[in-house]
Amino acid sequence: MLVATTAGLTVRHYPGPIWSKGTMSEIFAIHQTSPTPTVEVRPTPKPRRVAFRRNGVATILALALISVAGNLGTAAFAAEPAPFGPELAANGGFENGTAGWRTNDRAVQELRSVPDGHEGMAVELLTSAPGGVVLNDVENTVLRTTPNVTYAVSAWVKAAGTALSGQLRVRESSSSGVLTHATTFAADTQTWQHVTLDMTTSTTGAKLDLNVLGWDAPSTGGLLVDDVSMKEVPAVRSGDHPAPPVVGSPAPGSCTTSQIGIPSCGVLVGAAVGGNSDPAAFERSIGGTLQIRRTYWGGKNVDKAVATAKADIAQGRLPWISFKLPYSWSEMAAGKGDAWALDLTQKLAQLNGPVWVAFHHEPEGDGNTADWVQMQRRLAPIVHNNSNNVAFTMILTGWHEFHGAPQYSMDNMWPGDGLVDLVGIDPYNWYGTVKNGKTNNNMDNFATAFYPQMRAFASKHHTSWGVAETGYTDAAAHLDPSWLVRSYADMERFGGVAFTYFNTSLNSNGASWPITGDEKLNQFRDILKIAKNGK
Repeated sequence: MLVATTAGLTVRHYPGPIWSKGTMSEIFAIHQTSPTPTVEVRPTPKPRRVAFRRNGVATILALALISVAGNLGTAAFAAEPAPFGPELAANGGFENGTAGWRTNDRAVQELRSVPDGHEGMAVELLTSAPGGVVLNDVENTVLRTTPNVTYAVSAWVKAAGTALSGQLRVRESSSSGVLTHATTFAADTQTWQHVTLDMTTSTTGAKLDLNVLGWDAPSTGGLLVDDVSMKEVPAVRSGDHPAPPVVGSPAPGSCTTSQIGIPSCGVLVGAAVGGNSDPAAFERSIGGTLQIRRTYWGGKNVDKAVATAKADIAQGRLPWISFKLPYSWSEMAAGKGDAWALDLTQKLAQLNGPVWVAFHHEPEGDGNTADWVQMQRRLAPIVHNNSNNVAFTMILTGWHEFHGAPQYSMDNMWPGDGLVDLVGIDPYNWYGTVKNGKTNNNMDNFATAFYPQMRAFASKHHTSWGVAETGYTDAAAHLDPSWLVRSYADMERFGGVAFTYFNTSLNSNGASWPITGDEKLNQFRDILKIAKNGK
């Protein structure tokens, strides 16, 4: 990671995305691969809002001109359930030594209490014979399961003596057999690593056996473990989402759009323009109004963000807003930002059209992933319970989730089914960019690197998906003039609902993303026309 500070902005360069910290918090994503899509049918997501008719995208917002403010209040927020159940892991912080925990082979494995853990005390797993070591709960953490219950499981790990790999595991054991839920990790000797696992039970009356394993531990080293946690994630009940009024009936054979702005077919086209700049001049150059406008805000800019969203809706644009937060992820997850999130949601709920909101997009490499996931779990019910027109979205780079470290897998980043209305990713075509003196000659193809994976994930978790940011260089546009139209068409075949271009040079590290010149302007004009007219 390279870190540079200039003009009040700190830019961190990871082997994946370029991540900037500043008032705009505008960000990019990274490397992908090549062609030949499979034609897929879009999964039907669970709608959280009643659908209404769409005849062209300006009509989406026009038909949504209803005020929901009068039906909203603080009662739903006050009655909001806690994002997690109570802690189930006994002595998971090991402040009471090794009580509640054992090894699987006392003849060769040793479990001992040690200081300097992740927080306070920890345990160390050692072996006198090279091989695996296992930290096991003395009494199964859950004694009787109910099907389709989700648990958030985590632990902090660090290698002692030499690096080693391992696994955080829950064994669901019943008379019919054992079902294993697990995620792997690679621990080093320098830093504590947070390992997370979300698992959902499959059987009735099973026991859940909680373990942390180290593989191929040498007799000269071992595995340090601290802060083991297992909590139930409450299910999202249908009553948790207020039923909106019916706005209109879809015409036979037409596309429809939910009250939170998600279309049943077709792909909405949008862009970020400059530094939250007025997009009117860009729209004149492409001969039409953007269907989606991306903007980026800090935690202190709620009123300005709401005013901008109001203006966008009036112009026929659907606002897709990213917010940095007023507090840390862990503080937000603990409830410190509840009043801030409620204030934001209630103000957005008063607008006369749908709004999409994301909290701290592209989090990879910017903090404790588990805290980010818990923050998403905390904020989603606040948005859902206090609005009928606001979609809760989460935005990831995409590259990290499908081509990066296992800790950023989609499963590890997912806060839970029923919480996220739309998942956005930020893939870019890096052809022609230069890094460390070497030019990237790979013409990225989203139809193999991202779209099939997103389609499968969205189908499995009953959500919608789209591209929240993308861009391609002038060199890519010159070499492959149809790349943008093809990437848009491929997305529709794989069931995405939004395709949003990062039309700015801000924080671009020299990459030529902006839509300048006839090649890019004509391509963007074409996809906007296709989105609005179907051809």
